[in-house]
Amino acid sequence: MSSPNGLSDRVLVIGDEVKSARATERLLTAAGYAAELIGSLELAREQVRNDAASLVIIELSAYRLTGGSIIGPAETESAESQERLKWASDALAFCSQIRSADAATELPVLIISKSQRPQDRIACLNAGATDFITKPYQRAELLSRVRAHLRTWHYERERTERFEQLNVLHAVSSVLASSLEPEVLLSGTLSVLIKKMRADAGVVFLKNSSSQAISIVAAEGLDLSEDNKCGVLDLYSRIVPLMNGKPLVLEPFPDSARLGLACDTLAGVRGLLCAPLGVKGQALGAICLVSHTSVPFPKPYAELLSTICNQLSVALDNARLYVETRRSASQLSFVYNLGNNLMTSLEMDELLGYAVFTVGKSLECDVCAVVVRSSGENEDLISAFYSKSHDQNAGENEWFIPERVKRYLDTADGSLRPSIETRVAERFLRDPKISIETIVPLVFDDSLLGILLTGMHAARRFSDDDQRLLGAVAQQLSLAIRNTELYQRTKDTSINLALEVSKRTKEIEEQKRFTEKIIDSLPVSLYVVDRDMHIVAWNRNREVGGRGLTREEVLGRNVFNVLARQPRRMLEEEFVEVFRTGEIVRMEQESWVDGQQKIWTISKIPMRVDNAEVSHVITVGEDVTEQKKMNEAVIHAEKLASIGRLAAGVVHELNNPLATIAACAEALATRVEDPQQGAIDNDFGEYLRIIKDEAFRCKTITNSLLDFSHQRQAEKISSDINQLIEQTLQLVRHHPKLGKLRIVMELDHSLIPAYVNEGQMKQVFIALISNAYDAMDGIGTLTVRTRWHDSGDEPRICAEIADTGCGIPAGHLQKIFDPFFTTKPLGSGTGLGLSVCYGIVSEHGGRIEVDTVEGKGATFRILLPVSPEVAQRQAQHTLREQELESAL
Repeated sequence: MSSPNGLSDRVLVIGDEVKSARATERLLTAAGYAAELIGSLELAREQVRNDAASLVIIELSAYRLTGGSIIGPAETESAESQERLKWASDALAFCSQIRSADAATELPVLIISKSQRPQDRIACLNAGATDFITKPYQRAELLSRVRAHLRTWHYERERTERFEQLNVLHAVSSVLASSLEPEVLLSGTLSVLIKKMRADAGVVFLKNSSSQAISIVAAEGLDLSEDNKCGVLDLYSRIVPLMNGKPLVLEPFPDSARLGLACDTLAGVRGLLCAPLGVKGQALGAICLVSHTSVPFPKPYAELLSTICNQLSVALDNARLYVETRRSASQLSFVYNLGNNLMTSLEMDELLGYAVFTVGKSLECDVCAVVVRSSGENEDLISAFYSKSHDQNAGENEWFIPERVKRYLDTADGSLRPSIETRVAERFLRDPKISIETIVPLVFDDSLLGILLTGMHAARRFSDDDQRLLGAVAQQLSLAIRNTELYQRTKDTSINLALEVSKRTKEIEEQKRFTEKIIDSLPVSLYVVDRDMHIVAWNRNREVGGRGLTREEVLGRNVFNVLARQPRRMLEEEFVEVFRTGEIVRMEQESWVDGQQKIWTISKIPMRVDNAEVSHVITVGEDVTEQKKMNEAVIHAEKLASIGRLAAGVVHELNNPLATIAACAEALATRVEDPQQGAIDNDFGEYLRIIKDEAFRCKTITNSLLDFSHQRQAEKISSDINQLIEQTLQLVRHHPKLGKLRIVMELDHSLIPAYVNEGQMKQVFIALISNAYDAMDGIGTLTVRTRWHDSGDEPRICAEIADTGCGIPAGHLQKIFDPFFTTKPLGSGTGLGLSVCYGIVSEHGGRIEVDTVEGKGATFRILLPVSPEVAQRQAQHTLREQELESAL
């Protein structure tokens, strides 16, 4: 029954006068409490021991509780009085026993006595009583004190339970944070649970990721012989339907659950507490705690065990990722070392022997072999063989079937990239003990060089990871074989082939360096913070550099104390924004390392657990310094290509003023040399003016070309798009092809400036105009138009370049912005023009659109945002005009 406070209470009433004690019981029952009259102190002691009471009320009928004169009605020291005094003494001893028991130390005890003596009150309180009431008393006073003591009792019990739960969670968290090995996590967590949650034994069931079979991965306090293990596994199959994804408590443990179990170790089980393990809705197993005593598990333990299972499930998933990452790193290291060692050998026998030995040892194959077709005219088979049993006495070609190998090499098409194949019949290897064989083709430049063979005596297939590793090994081995073949050709052929060998060797070395760069370049650094801004994960790449900190130094620390060099306010706002919106935040940061500028792309990624609110933020940093430099180099290269296309027109334009200057200089020289020719000064000034004007005309042309070709920093300023287009046309109008075209300019002079880099925008316009007159083949109309464009979110400046040329085929429309894509003949274009244009416009916060009809021309549309400063000034000016109109 619930008390007026909404708490479940059980009040024990004990007294030597049954009538008075029963009256107190009825009073409490009428008030809504679960009161029960206990006939003896021994029964009350048993109830307290079983934690079945929230308050104990002891009624004493004696008028005195300790030695001294009797206070009360006149009476002699009769047997009845002595009996009451003895019962009072036993009651005080009962109080002392309650206080000495650990489980009932805080249990409130209220004594109701007829004694009016202060020393009796003190004696009761010293014996362990919580409160003392003297008869007669007011009913309201008793109920008030009962209510107060029950509240205090429940508060203390709740505080104690919470403290115990926090201790359990802390102990489990310490285990989960101590290791990334699944066995350590499971056994350590189970040991903590048994110790902290009053269990006598426990077992952890886990599902195998490949076979999906349930097995016992950790146990404590149970005899798990072969017979008992089967019975415990059978118990799991019975309790899984009962759990249904939720914690399960079986107290007392039903006898029906033991029926049919071939397990003696479960005979003494009195209680069972279970909770499932699972990640993202996928069941992984369960944890079961066993009690051999009659003391029940506390009710909050079920929810607590469920919470711990959730934490353990996440830890197991992280451990799985760690194991996979470690395996991948080991495979990368193996491929890297294998590639380096293969590149150092230029003898075919040595190369193949090292390859089969290394692969066979690493993958634990019973047999490993490689067969390569010679590049000579006879196309003989070259092979190497490794056996785990060290039985390699077979002669050449005796351990494999040459006919089948040749048939495979002749029929397989290298351009189709034959896949890895597993065979149990029609095998290539002669060893009768082999039950399964794996065939890995060695392909280079669409040419099938040979095959790599692995054989197993047991019927064990390679996993997906092992097959990927075999594929990487095959690529390295194919490259090394081709390298060795080139070296052999160099040795066997004449000196006339030296240049070709050098070229091939250079290609191979470049490929080798490129492969090493891919393996060595791991520029991503990562760390994770929780909602308390504490670091909970810190990968190894964060440990490198002058300011690198080890994982042990930073885990659990506040991120602002670790990253002290970064502005705390800005960093905190970034984390808070991701926690609040749940969206990815990306930015670029600059730093200086050893005197060199580094540019980093920082991504802050939200992480949720069980689709709840954002619980952590993952910060990933990537060094993009080289990428920035490469983009600038590509832009500059395309700019130089544009200058080359403009060179013919510039030379033609320079010839006219230079011819004029030469004629004027020759005329002046003639007059100076002929003294008979009169009035030299008449035309001298006119000639000098012409020379000056024509010279400045040449200077203007060359300065325009130099300004366009100069590689400057990508500084953006407020610029007039119309003016940039006019300057661009001034620069390209000297081109011979452009002189045959009809140029139409439709410029909207109401446009406000845009925030752009002038040199890069001129490069975009030149590339589009050059593509236009190439498409029209010198005949047609080129229209250059500027206008406002309403894109829906905000007005943008639009610059259009339209031609009446051949248009763009529909099949090419999706690829025109891809790097190095071009439809021009070899040597007529780099394929970078539109790709660079796309990158420049995107960097300016704009976009490029294209409309085309094949055979009728194409229109390229550049949409740019307006300058923020000019837009703000224009908005303020418009606002002032509106206010002025309102005032008028």
